[in-house]
Amino acid sequence: MMSPPENQYGDRRARGDDGAVSEGPVTLVYLCLEVAGCPTVCRHCWAQGTGYGMMPLAEIEWVLARAHEYCAGRGLGFDSYPMHELAAHPDAAELFGLFNSHSGTVAGGTMFEPWPTTGVSLALRGDWRDVLRAAAGTGTEHVWLAFHGTGETHDRQVSRRGAYAESCLAAERAREAGLGVGCNVFLTRDSLPRLDELIGVVGRLADEGACFETAGFLPTPRSRHNERLRLTLPDLAPWAARLGGLANPVCRSQWADLETRTEAAWVRQALAGDWPAIPDPAPGELALVCRTNFDVYSGLAGLYRTRHGNLRTDGVATVLGRALERGRERDDELWFGPGPLPAPDELAARYGDADGLGVHMGPESARYLWLDRAGRAGRG
Repeated sequence: MMSPPENQYGDRRARGDDGAVSEGPVTLVYLCLEVAGCPTVCRHCWAQGTGYGMMPLAEIEWVLARAHEYCAGRGLGFDSYPMHELAAHPDAAELFGLFNSHSGTVAGGTMFEPWPTTGVSLALRGDWRDVLRAAAGTGTEHVWLAFHGTGETHDRQVSRRGAYAESCLAAERAREAGLGVGCNVFLTRDSLPRLDELIGVVGRLADEGACFETAGFLPTPRSRHNERLRLTLPDLAPWAARLGGLANPVCRSQWADLETRTEAAWVRQALAGDWPAIPDPAPGELALVCRTNFDVYSGLAGLYRTRHGNLRTDGVATVLGRALERGRERDDELWFGPGPLPAPDELAARYGDADGLGVHMGPESARYLWLDRAGRAGRG
C-alpha cells in the first residue's frame, strides 16, 4: 500500500522545531519548474495553484539542461519537479522521462511514484491513455488524487463545477491503464454529512488506500477561508475508529490519539516545553522556483520571495549564482518574512486557543495558525 506523496506542506525542505532550515552547505539545487497551470483552485493547496499559460516543451528542455549543466560543473546535485499540473501540459507524455533524466535523487527510478494529480486533466484529455502509458513506462505505478467530499461539496472546495466527476473518471482511467490509485481525503464540516457515501466511493476507486485527514493551516487567503470548515473533536470522535481502520498505514496512527491533536492539546504541549522537533528531510537542498517567464525565486510553487533574476535575460550562471550566494532560507521566512519569530510556547500563550477543539493533525498546522494570528494582530 502506497504512502501519500508528500507532507502536508508539500515541502521537502528542512524544518527544525522552530521552523528553521538546518545550517550547512548547499549540496543540491532543487528547481521547482512551473510548466502548466492547474484547472482547479483548491482551498487546501499549499502550492496555490491557478490556471496560467504553458511553458513550451523546448523551453522546459532548455531550462533543465542549462541548470543541470551549471550545477554539475560546480559539483552540485540537481533536481527539478514540474508544477502545477503536469497532466494539463499538452506534452505531458514527454515530461515524465524528461524530468526523471535530470533528477539527481531518483537514481534511475522515477520521481512520479506515486504521481499526485487533481485528476481533472486526465479526465479532459483525449490522449489520456498515452499519458498514463508514458507514466507507467518510466516507473510510475500509482496515481494519487485528492477528494474533499462528494458531488458539489468537492466541486466547491476546488472551485470547479464537475471536478468530482472528473476526478472519479481519472481514477477509473488509471485503473484501466493498470495503475494503482490512492488518495488524500480532506474532511470538512461540509463533507461530514455524506461521509458514508464518500467512504464508499473512495473504497471503490482507491485500491491503494486513502489518507483521511483535516487540511493543515497555511497563512494564505484560501486557507483562512477554509478554516471556518475545520472539524472539531466532537465532530470526528464518532468516526475515529472507522477512519483509522480504513486509512493508509502512514495516516492511521493519527486517528488512534485524536484527542491529542486538538488546538487545545497543542497549546498544552507547547506550554509544557514539549514541542516536537521536525527532522530535516533534505539536508543541503536549496529550493528554488522558476516561473513560466524564466524568473527564479527562493520559495515554493505559488510562493515567491527573493527574486534572483531571469534565466534568459540575466543568464543561468548569474541567477543560480545569486541564489547559491544567498543560500538556504527558513521556511518561516518564506511564509512570514525575515526576522526572529516567537517560540511555540510564547505563541501558544498569546495566540493559542486553550479551549480550542479544532483538529490539527500535525503541530505545524497549529503553529502556523498562531503565527498567522500574531501577524494579523500586529497589522491590526
